[in-house]
Order: sequence, then structure tokens, then C-alpha cells
Amino acid sequence: MRVVIVEDQPLFLDAIATSLQSREVDVVGRAREVEEAMRVVDEAAADVALLDIRLPPGYTDEGLQVAEMVRRRYPEVAILVLSSYAELAFAERLLVMEAEPHAVGYLLKERVGDVGDLIDALTRVVAGEVVVDSHIVARLMARRRRHDPLAVLTAHERRVLGLVAEGRSNLGIAQQLDCRISTVEKHLVSITAKLGLRDAPGADRRGVNLRVLATLEFLRSS
Repeated sequence: MRVVIVEDQPLFLDAIATSLQSREVDVVGRAREVEEAMRVVDEAAADVALLDIRLPPGYTDEGLQVAEMVRRRYPEVAILVLSSYAELAFAERLLVMEAEPHAVGYLLKERVGDVGDLIDALTRVVAGEVVVDSHIVARLMARRRRHDPLAVLTAHERRVLGLVAEGRSNLGIAQQLDCRISTVEKHLVSITAKLGLRDAPGADRRGVNLRVLATLEFLRSS
């Protein structure tokens, strides 16, 4: 796996690169700001870009701007975005970059301390999955909501939806819950029906759209 890292803090950048290289991940480029990031991506032929959200000069959403440019120029390159905070608007923006999101992820920086979690997330986005940090999902599930559109779901359906929001496949959810894939499929039919997602414009009953719509509904409800 060939990785480009974009991070403005030199010590953190070096720590990530060293950790990945110790696990035989090929770090093929490093950058600290937007212009340098795009130059490195243009030259590196990477499988995945690992991007901090807040970069010079404004320290606002420059990493997402890089993500959007990378996806336009190189749709085959996976994207994993890092953030110090569970910023829902940024997660949503990442997921709606294209009609059918694929090969993108949103990970909290605190998880980078566990190189195994980081490599797992990188591997999953390179494989084409959509990954949302499980800590973000857990925090959202723990919040109390005033007008909760997910109130129509049972507790077990909320658990299934939380795993969908993490980017888990039906098989992954079944393994997590120790049940059959057919049971997961039934829960997903019920969830998407209760949330009215099967009537959403462009919803594809057979494809990824319903899963992404369910994830966005989960994020927006929080």
C-alpha cells in the first residue's frame, strides 16, 4: 500500500510515517500545506492520501479541499481524513463529494496512536469502503436528541445503523452481532423503510446509496 501523508505538524507527520513504515506500509510522499500536497499527489502514484483537515494558511478546511481536488483528478486514489474533533459537517461533506461515495474515511487523530487501527482504516478505504470512526459513531449514539428522526428505530436497529455508519459490510455487521447475514439484511430493510429512505431521489435498492443515505441520516440526526 502506497500512502501520501499531508500533515502540518512536523513531529506528528514524522511519527505517522515512521509508524506506518514499521508495518511495511510504503510512505511515498509527505506534505504540510495544500499546494505542496497536490504536487506530491501528482508525483507519487499513491493508493491513498492521508489528510489532516486543518492545514496552513487558514487552518479551517484545507484538508477537505485537498480531498475534493484529489477525488476530481484521481478518482482511483482512496482518501482518509484525520481530525482532532468529531466535526459532523466535515464528515457529511466528505461523504457527499460524489453521487456514490467510495474509498473515503474520517478518523479521529486520537486513534492514530494505535497504528493497527490506522492501518485497518487505510486498508478498508483502499478496498473501496466508506469508513467513519467508531468513536464518532459511539459519541453520537450516546447523545440525547430533542427531535430525533431515529426515534422510530428499535435499540437493536440503532445498533445496526451505527455499524453501517462505521462503514461495515453486511458480513462485518453479522460477525459483530453474532447473527446471520440474512438477519442483518432484514434489519436494513426495516431501517431504511422506517426512515423513508427507499423513496429518496436516486435511492438504489441494490447499491451503496441506501447505506450512505442511512449514514447521512444518522450524522444529521446528531
